[in-house]
Amino acid sequence: MSVGTARTILLKVDDDLCHACRKCLAGEACRGSAFRRFDREDAPFIDTSRCWGCLDCIAECPFDAVVRHEHK
Repeated sequence: MSVGTARTILLKVDDDLCHACRKCLAGEACRGSAFRRFDREDAPFIDTSRCWGCLDCIAECPFDAVVRHEHK
């Protein structure tokens, strides 16, 4: 019997693609309030401890700045 490997999905904001919108649509779509910013001019980051993994934020960012990474 083989044991499967679990995959972990992590979401990140790509700073190069993010336009640091005043009203972050991806952040507003986040049900877990995982999007955080230190300064309004900076791109937000995703607090993985608050992320529910619903992936709604990916579709909401008009610049495709929210990216999905799978880790084994």
